[in-house]
Amino acid sequence: MSKVGPVVSDAAESVPRLIRLIRQPGPDGVGVFSITKDRRTQFYVFKEIPCAIGGRGFAVHRLGLASLYHVRVGMPRECSCECLGFLAHGRCKHLQGLAALIGHDLL
Repeated sequence: MSKVGPVVSDAAESVPRLIRLIRQPGPDGVGVFSITKDRRTQFYVFKEIPCAIGGRGFAVHRLGLASLYHVRVGMPRECSCECLGFLAHGRCKHLQGLAALIGHDLL
C-alpha cells in the first residue's frame, strides 16, 4: 500500500476544499485521489489518457457512482471537464483537483 500524499488546498474556495493523492498511478496507470469539503470526502479513481488536442487528459470516476468524466488539464484555454459543474460555471472540483496535484508535482 502506498503512502498517502500531501494535502493540497484550493485557495479560491471560501470553504477550503482539500485534495489528497491517495494512490500514485501504478504500472496500470490507475491512481486514486480524494476531495474533502465540509467534512465530506469523495474518492475518485483516475487514469491518464492520451490527449491529442493539448494539455493532459484524464478519465476520472467517482467511487460509488456511475459517473465517468473526461478532464483535460493544461493552459487555461485548454482546460475542460464533462461534468455539469464545468459546463455551467467553467470550473469544477475535478479539474481544480487534478491541476493542483499536477502543480505540486504529484502527477
